[in-house]
Amino acid sequence: MKKIMMIALTALATTGFAQMKDGKYIVDYKGSVVNWRGENLTGGGHDGTVAISSGNVVVMKNNIASGRVKINMNEMTCTDIKDPGTNSKLINHLKAEDFFNTAQYPDASFEITNCSPAKGNNGTTHQIKGKLTVKGISQEIAFPVKIDSDGGSIHVVGDLTFDRSLFNVKYPSAGEYAAKNEVKMKFDLKAKI
Repeated sequence: MKKIMMIALTALATTGFAQMKDGKYIVDYKGSVVNWRGENLTGGGHDGTVAISSGNVVVMKNNIASGRVKINMNEMTCTDIKDPGTNSKLINHLKAEDFFNTAQYPDASFEITNCSPAKGNNGTTHQIKGKLTVKGISQEIAFPVKIDSDGGSIHVVGDLTFDRSLFNVKYPSAGEYAAKNEVKMKFDLKAKI
């Protein structure tokens, strides 16, 4: 019986279900990472990061009740192009009007509207739904995440893909230099009470 109890407690601890304390967690924007990948129709693509400027997560009854993360689109980097001039040219183009128009829309955000336990084959523990806002346009999206907690902090890891055309990102998705509409993102968020 003691062995069964230990196994059950270990399982609960590793999923995060038994560890999250109620309260408001502040996102550690320096210790958190958001990576992006955009791909060309003809093959290849580019990788980079965007910076989190602020965020919080509210936990109630051992589950994420709400949350919001703000992204500084002007703090966008490209990690795969080593030549400084070519790298700068790409980033400036991504900030231009036919992409993310960061002069007019310097911030993007994601607001959590629902989080429910949902185990996946790849180690995910929850399904998150919410509103992604890019260029002032909001769209509902859902994706699986893995949530861990040690009581006073939470760690959320996941992947999501969004269709840039739904957010008025006008760069061509057909033709010789076209880019796919799908933008892939990987995130590793840390937050503390």
